[in-house]
Amino acid sequence: MVLNTKAMRRAAIAASAAAALVLAGCSSDDGGSDSTTTGDTASAAGEGRGPITIVEGQDPLNAALESIIADWNAEHPDEQVTFKPLAKEANDQYDDIAQRMQAKSDEYDLIAVDVTNTAEFAANGWLVPLEGEYAIDTEGLLPATVESGTYNGTLYAAPKNTNGAFLYYRTDLVDKAPATWEELKAECPKAEEAGIACYIGQFKNYEGLTVNVTEIVNAFGGSFVAEDGLTPAIDDKTAEGLQFIVDGFEDGIIPAAAQTYTEGESQTAFGNGEALFLRTWPGFYTDGESSSIAGNYGIAVLPGIDGPGVSTLGGYNVGISAFSDAPATARDFLEFMQTRQSQMYYAEAGGAPVLAEVYDDPAILEQYPYFSTLKEVLEAAKPRPASPYYSAVSKAISDNAYAAIRGEKTVQQALDDTKAGIETAGN
Repeated sequence: MVLNTKAMRRAAIAASAAAALVLAGCSSDDGGSDSTTTGDTASAAGEGRGPITIVEGQDPLNAALESIIADWNAEHPDEQVTFKPLAKEANDQYDDIAQRMQAKSDEYDLIAVDVTNTAEFAANGWLVPLEGEYAIDTEGLLPATVESGTYNGTLYAAPKNTNGAFLYYRTDLVDKAPATWEELKAECPKAEEAGIACYIGQFKNYEGLTVNVTEIVNAFGGSFVAEDGLTPAIDDKTAEGLQFIVDGFEDGIIPAAAQTYTEGESQTAFGNGEALFLRTWPGFYTDGESSSIAGNYGIAVLPGIDGPGVSTLGGYNVGISAFSDAPATARDFLEFMQTRQSQMYYAEAGGAPVLAEVYDDPAILEQYPYFSTLKEVLEAAKPRPASPYYSAVSKAISDNAYAAIRGEKTVQQALDDTKAGIETAGN
């Protein structure tokens, strides 16, 4: 039998990828996809050039991607990039991509992946490992963004744009931002005098709670999941971080109302002058100028134990589909997305670039003065647990942390149940 060029290329890609996943120690027992045991799943023998398609959910930052594509297409007439926007809802985006990956479709060459899904896509064998001929230059990128695209020690997705949280504080009520949690707690009497809450964040039982809990636990030096993405890593430091949150509610530092807050509710409350401190994303920096506290708030890095703390990382990565017919072109476009000009497009669109030097650009700082603080945030940020079963892991964290916050479980019981949830996440 004579194989055509596409089949030969796929065979090489499949063999290389299968080897990469075996070496990474991945397993495929979730039953939800064709993963490491299938021959066609991963990357890379180095051939394959031509037109490619990149998919990404509908987002205000799509404009930056479109500008990058226009620049690339002007320089590469034989390797044009087409952008296909997916649905707005994250679940719909996931379903669209998963269906095509499970069918081994070559329709998508590059896939924009939420940082929380990168490990899952890698473990499923849907992404080409970015090593060997597909390695990209990560020098100059913010280290936490590179970590967010890494699973089991291998980079599977290139950082595209990122995000980190600020501590917002009322400049008309406190002289300077607290650097530690103890300093923040010391300011709480001023909130009581003003008849407002001291500290608010996102403590409703949803993904935002996982974010808030993990970044406080990280600030205490704790974690939930080991580097393999599968083994629980809950210890005394994890317990200290969760206990701090529980105590915050019991002591009134965090109001009970925050148990119902997502980003929207917490930002509205702070914007209405109902809190002294707020943990939220950079978007509120400009949105707050139309609120009742306009001109009376500042930003800082989140508090820590002995100094500035840790933000949970947000953002998107981009991986090469294991079923792409033009993986070499896709790899080159990944690096093109990380050039200074390309990353400037994300800054100009109000996003957070992954290239560190953009945050020092005088023109960008003049337009977005919060970028100097955002760079500090991102340099200390940490990704969420990198697990191929992230959704189940996140649910175990948020469900049990919420029960502890509400006094329905002790901290120890909540962590024991979280551990059990992580251990069974792949079942």
